[in-house]
Amino acid sequence: MVATILTLRLTTMVHQLRREWWRALVLIAGAIWIIALLPSVAFASKELAFRAVDVRMDAYTAIVTVFMVGWAVVPILVAGLDDSLDPSRFASLGIGARRIMPGLTVSAFLTIPAIFFLMTLFAFSTSWILEGGDVFAVALAGGMLSLAAMILSARVSVMWIARLLQSRRSREIAFIATLIGIFLLAPLASIVVADGLETILEYDATPILDSIRLTPIGAPIGAAGAAALGHWSAVWWRLALSAGWVVLLWLAWRVNVEYVLVHPVSRGGGTKAREDSMLATARRVERRAARRAQRWPRREGPAMVGPQAMQAFRAVTAVRARAVRYWFSDPRYLAAILSVAVFPVLFFFLVYPAFGSPVAVILAVPVMLAGTIGWGRHNDIAYDSTALWIDVVAGKLGRAVMWGKATATMVWAVPIVIAGAVAAIAVSGRPGLTPGVIGACFGVLGTSLGVSAVTSVVLPYRAPAPGENPFSAQVGSVGAGLLAQLISSMAAWIVAAPVVLPLVAALLWNPAWGWVGLVTGTGTGFAALVLGVRWAGSLYDRKSGRLVAAVS
Repeated sequence: MVATILTLRLTTMVHQLRREWWRALVLIAGAIWIIALLPSVAFASKELAFRAVDVRMDAYTAIVTVFMVGWAVVPILVAGLDDSLDPSRFASLGIGARRIMPGLTVSAFLTIPAIFFLMTLFAFSTSWILEGGDVFAVALAGGMLSLAAMILSARVSVMWIARLLQSRRSREIAFIATLIGIFLLAPLASIVVADGLETILEYDATPILDSIRLTPIGAPIGAAGAAALGHWSAVWWRLALSAGWVVLLWLAWRVNVEYVLVHPVSRGGGTKAREDSMLATARRVERRAARRAQRWPRREGPAMVGPQAMQAFRAVTAVRARAVRYWFSDPRYLAAILSVAVFPVLFFFLVYPAFGSPVAVILAVPVMLAGTIGWGRHNDIAYDSTALWIDVVAGKLGRAVMWGKATATMVWAVPIVIAGAVAAIAVSGRPGLTPGVIGACFGVLGTSLGVSAVTSVVLPYRAPAPGENPFSAQVGSVGAGLLAQLISSMAAWIVAAPVVLPLVAALLWNPAWGWVGLVTGTGTGFAALVLGVRWAGSLYDRKSGRLVAAVS
């Protein structure tokens, strides 16, 4: 069965390369990337080989920890580049997990990233060879265990998160847990800002790395260091801890594979009766319109509001209610919200300290947050594929549909952007820049939403359907998705760049420029949003038939 699965995977990849030329570019770029980085890895390994054992252990522990986090997080954020390992492909064949797990395991170790990290960890292991052959053997075994843990953690993280986001209750728990985790990191952020990265690295890095070596992540590095120091009793339990962690990850992966093989994709709403939010919203709108007509019969009524305007208003309300429901119940949209929530935290802890904690970097966080939220809506049409036909047959209501989608995003995006701007201003200690930051955030949010509205119609592509894995990609659509993301991101940042200039001027020269940025940024963002939505709506009406074919 291992040979069969490897053959199927190779055949699938060959057909994908023939059908989608971009995959060949990814493979070539990956090969060039490996060749270009290997000399640097070899040089770093050679330099560390002549360092003290404790310095070498600290360096390798930090490197391996970053690798582990990357393997667990990156596959969640960047999905679809290698969808040949999806176990759901075998669901219709009636094959059990026991038969396909060996083949899936071997296939997981034969990807380009796995091969690169195999070479990297082997190079790092050779830096222990001067300590003796037995120490090198321990380091090599620890490196292979680390590689296995990285690869398996990627499979487990993607499948468990996709499974976690299937039920409504688990989605709510995951969302609340993420918010709590972000708030718990706030004290650590204040410590980083108060003490500075250099002070933390000088006094706190060593104890932290020592603690990591007591966990399965750093245990292989600790085993090599213990062997070099002659503490062989510590070697065995560290290797045993790492091996046990690998086995546990493999078993967790197998549990998910078994679940996928016997549970079809669920697109239902559950068994518990719930109120229909869209119908409830429509009823509220009708009641409000009736009350206004009774109060001001001469000012507002059928004579003042035509049937087309009322139809467009009802369409905007219905689409907005439907999209708001998506944002708080659909795993695909919840995954986008979680990604948005994680972004400022990762930026703050990774980029902000690396630049020496300047004010400009911390003020860039809410601006980039606004741009990320707006740019992410380039797939609005793709994600709403199941309701697209209803919108199309309702008439020429493209502008109303696009307005409903945009306003539904702004329901949660505006509060988050404002909160991010206030937090950035508080951390930076520059309250005089508040108008400039608010104006830049609103300007970037409006312009990016306007651009995304257009690109979602001009560059549609198939996305995971409701109930499917939100981190998967549809066969044959990844190339179109990458093209749409590339073009939409470039267009969004090019259009949004001018609205940030007043904030830059306020930061470098005079804070009074911030008031200029508040006016120009807010005005430009609103104008770009209106023009983008109107243009997208016109394109939507003209390309409605092709849109249905593109996303279905």
